[in-house]
Amino acid sequence: MANEVDTFRLLGVDTISSTVGKAWADVARTAAQYGPTLLLALALVALYSVVFWGISRLLHGAVRRVVPPEARPITHRSLRLVLRLTLLMLVLVSVTALFSPLAKYGPAIFRVYALLLLLYVGWNVLDFLLHRQTVRWGLDASLELLLKNVVRVVWAMSGIYLVFEQFNVNLLPILGGLGVLGLAVGFAAQDILANLISGVTLLLDRPFRIGDWIRVEDQEGQVSGLTLRTTRIRTRDNEFVSIPNKDVAGAVVVNLSAGGPLRLNVMIGVEYRERVDDVRRVLLEVMAAHPKVEKQPAPLLLVQELNASSVDVIMRFWVSEANIASYPVISMQVTEAAKEALQASGMDIPFPHLQLHIDGAKGLEAILPAALDRPALPRREEH
Repeated sequence: MANEVDTFRLLGVDTISSTVGKAWADVARTAAQYGPTLLLALALVALYSVVFWGISRLLHGAVRRVVPPEARPITHRSLRLVLRLTLLMLVLVSVTALFSPLAKYGPAIFRVYALLLLLYVGWNVLDFLLHRQTVRWGLDASLELLLKNVVRVVWAMSGIYLVFEQFNVNLLPILGGLGVLGLAVGFAAQDILANLISGVTLLLDRPFRIGDWIRVEDQEGQVSGLTLRTTRIRTRDNEFVSIPNKDVAGAVVVNLSAGGPLRLNVMIGVEYRERVDDVRRVLLEVMAAHPKVEKQPAPLLLVQELNASSVDVIMRFWVSEANIASYPVISMQVTEAAKEALQASGMDIPFPHLQLHIDGAKGLEAILPAALDRPALPRREEH
């Protein structure tokens, strides 16, 4: 029996049993002390949720009946935010009031609630004033976005500072202590800082604006957004691509929309025996017949190069700024129509030919006479 007791003590079973017993006794004592209060808090949360659900249904229904359609989205969004903040405030104030150690935080929570409402209303007023002022100054959407982002960051930082002040937490010493850490983070986040600086440069230099069609390296699309970190474009396949600003600032940016109408060049080859005037007449009719090809400036057909087996001509025409989004499809349609028109006029589009000369091929003597006896294919008459 003594050996058995020593084994339990050696394995720590007695210590574990004692620790578990004390922990269970503490849990039972805490549950007996705070259990009814916790159940009451849960009941209050459920009651508040049901009441606010009913109030929300009533208010949103009133908005749909009273508010004009164009103002309903922002009204619903604002009402939803206010109701959720109010519900959260009531729950936190009620719960802290039930638990004596947390009761001192009730007034601070109410002040934070009022502060958040003021910050939200103040930001909407600032957003309205900024938009009106940028319109008055004649700034484009890119600079307006930069100004709003800067003001938003300052506004948010001020709000965070004021919220912590309600709980008697001074952030200034903490921010001062983070100065050394900020240097280390700065070295580790060089790419992020480079994107921020490049974003400001792009917004000030303005090589493109929101809504322009641009080409950056192998990406081409319409600019849908420009933040302090990335340039966002939407491709013709409706794919949204985010390009780091430092890559855009260091690359060649082709703006397809800045000059208004866009000129397209479609190359096609014809045989040497065809007269250029005849080809020009046929292909000018093709370009004039396309509904998205501009009449002015007039389309042109020019000889680009005399290749080994073809005369390469360029169909040069313009499309309006509204059709820049679909210019690849327009080029394909013009190319297809040009092929059909040339063939309908009896003109051939050349393709590579290979002539094979065989000298001393005795192994083919048995089949060459049979091939030579075949009737020749009829040739097209020359016009």
